[in-house]
Amino acid sequence: MRKFLASLLAVSMIASMSVLSSAIMYNDDEDGEEIDSGDYYASGNGSVSIDNVRPDTTYWLPITDFGDIVFDDPAYQVDATDVTTSVNELGDTDLFKWSFDKDGDGRSLIKSITVVNDKNLSTVNGNAPSSRTTYLKIVTNQTFEDDEKKATVEITIKPKKSDPDDYTYFSRDNSSLIGSGDVETSSEATLNLTLWITNYEISGEDADVETGDGFVFDPVDNEDNTIVYGDDRAAIYFAADDDADKFYAKLSTKSMSEIYTEYGDPVDADLWFYDFVGNNTIPSTSRATLTLGIPWDEDDDYVPDPTNVYIYELDTDGYLTDVTDQFTYSEDNDSTTGIEGWSIKTRTLGTYIVSDTELDLDVAYVEDDTTTSEEEASSDTSSTSDGDKTIPNTGSSDMVNVAVAAAVVSLAAAGALAFKKASK
Repeated sequence: MRKFLASLLAVSMIASMSVLSSAIMYNDDEDGEEIDSGDYYASGNGSVSIDNVRPDTTYWLPITDFGDIVFDDPAYQVDATDVTTSVNELGDTDLFKWSFDKDGDGRSLIKSITVVNDKNLSTVNGNAPSSRTTYLKIVTNQTFEDDEKKATVEITIKPKKSDPDDYTYFSRDNSSLIGSGDVETSSEATLNLTLWITNYEISGEDADVETGDGFVFDPVDNEDNTIVYGDDRAAIYFAADDDADKFYAKLSTKSMSEIYTEYGDPVDADLWFYDFVGNNTIPSTSRATLTLGIPWDEDDDYVPDPTNVYIYELDTDGYLTDVTDQFTYSEDNDSTTGIEGWSIKTRTLGTYIVSDTELDLDVAYVEDDTTTSEEEASSDTSSTSDGDKTIPNTGSSDMVNVAVAAAVVSLAAAGALAFKKASK
């Protein structure tokens, strides 16, 4: 029985004492980019350590990278070169129970870890294992911080069933089934995963970045600094302090569907979004210049007049404010950001919406002067007052409590509009 259990639980995998570069990759919009070889270490004895893990990213880690997986009782340990079993069988959650115990400062940055069985990533990344195997799918949370966080994960694996007939174990040449007796479900294998999680950092006086990329900008002290996003979609220009702090500077241009539903669709407006995620403060000696670049292609069939658009700012409570008069349009902005667009002096990066049509901001206000005594009596469980504003769930990173507020208001505001439309 013990020989069988040892054979069953010792998985023959790719064991290596060297740095590996091709076995772990992340799947960001299905591009399957690899972790740099200098950031990834597999000890071959059940431990993997990965540096420069990025927030808000999905990683695929083959369990083969842990090397030999053996269970804790020394009597069950065997040399994995002498036996083999299916890696996918180990990933079968009907047969094995996987547990993940997170620890360290970065544990809150790990959104989820799940076992994905019989996965093939070779079509996404040529360096992935060529055959189907079991992966750990690791999803990290977003963070606006600039310091590195260490997260450790202790992974335990236990057999679920006691009948050896439920498990497949073949001899090394796969010619015959070996083993007899019951499987002891109390035995377990332990794997150790260490993640060093940090935002991508960019430093220097001039930086060109893509929209949607999460990064921390490290300004050059006492110098003029410029960040240009995408194909001149936006730009920031500022004179840094003598000891300028780093700041999170991601720009998302994803459509906020609730804003479209609530404000854009009723007036048939085209909307463009500039969401500086985290709404961070710029460490400048004076107010920085922010330019919202032209978002449309000049070759499009319909091109708005850039001197006749409307610009709105979305606050953290979900309110839109018309800030058109605070922006100035220029074709070059050559003395500051250097791109065509609408510029404003600011210390804080916000969330802005450019519209080709004036929006009706009063649409979110709901008046109800027909409150009955019965409704008043129920106000303890559904309390609003005349003129309360129904706050749209924008989908912005800072709108965590907005959907809850909208749900409470909708219980008593009989004419409230429903938000349906969903939005990188």
